[in-house]
Amino acid sequence: NTRPVPLNFNSSLLVEGTARMLHEEEPEDAELMAIPEDHGEMDFAATPITSDLEGGQKESPAPTGILACFQIGYYQPYFNVDTTDVADRLKATLAFYKIDPTFLALVADTPDAYGPFWTATTLIFVISVTSNLARSLSEGYDYDFKLVTSCVSIIYGYLVAAPLLLWCAIKYFLQLDGASLTQLACLVGYGLFLYIPAAFLCTFNILSWPALVMAGAASTLFLLRSLKPLIEAKREKAVSLVGGLVLFQLLFMLTVKFSFYSHDHGL
Repeated sequence: NTRPVPLNFNSSLLVEGTARMLHEEEPEDAELMAIPEDHGEMDFAATPITSDLEGGQKESPAPTGILACFQIGYYQPYFNVDTTDVADRLKATLAFYKIDPTFLALVADTPDAYGPFWTATTLIFVISVTSNLARSLSEGYDYDFKLVTSCVSIIYGYLVAAPLLLWCAIKYFLQLDGASLTQLACLVGYGLFLYIPAAFLCTFNILSWPALVMAGAASTLFLLRSLKPLIEAKREKAVSLVGGLVLFQLLFMLTVKFSFYSHDHGL
C-alpha cells in the first residue's frame, strides 16, 4: 500500500498570495472610482427651488399671434367668471334705469362670453317652448321643430351682428376707442336677458305684443344708457348712431314677434 504524501500547508502564504492577486487585478482608474471620505456638504442655497403651486394654481398666459384664435387658451379669459359675477351682471341689466355705474363700466376690465352665450341659449330654449305652446293653444297641438332652428339663427345672428355693427360705428363713424368688441358683445348678450320674462308671457297671444314691446324698449334703453358716457363726446354724430340702434332693436323685436308669436286666434 502506498501512503499519501503529506502536504506542508502554510496559511500565511495563502493569504499573502490572494492579497497580491487582488492588488494586481485592481483597475488603473480605481482612484477615480473611490469615494472620498470627506466630500464636504452640498450647497443647495445656490439653486432656488420654485413651485407652481405656490400661491395657488399658476395660470398659463393667453396665446398670442396670428393663429392664436384657433387655440382654446385664447378664449379662456372670457369664461373666467363665477356664478356671483354673472348674477351681478344680470341684476345690472335689470337696473338699466340707474345712471351710475353703467354696464360698460362694470365689465370694463373683465368682459365675459359665458353670460351672453348662456343668456342667448336660454332665450332660444324659452322662445322655442313658449312659441310651440302658444301655437298649441291657438291651433291645437302641432309641434314645429323648424321654430327651433329659426330661433337659433335669429338669436345667435343678433348676438354676432349687433355688437359688430356697434363696434364699427363707434370706431370708424364716431372715431372713438372707448369700447372693445368683446365689451360690446358682453353688453348686447346680457341685454337679451330682458326678453326672457317677455317670452314666458308670450305664451298667451293677447300678451305677446305688450310683453315684446316692453322687452324691446327696456333692452334699447339698457344699451343706450350704457353707451351714453362713451358717445356723448360727439353728440352730433351720435344722433345718427342712436337712431340706427333704435331701428335695429325695433327690427329685432318685430322679427321675434312675427316669426314665433304671430297667431291670430286663441288666448
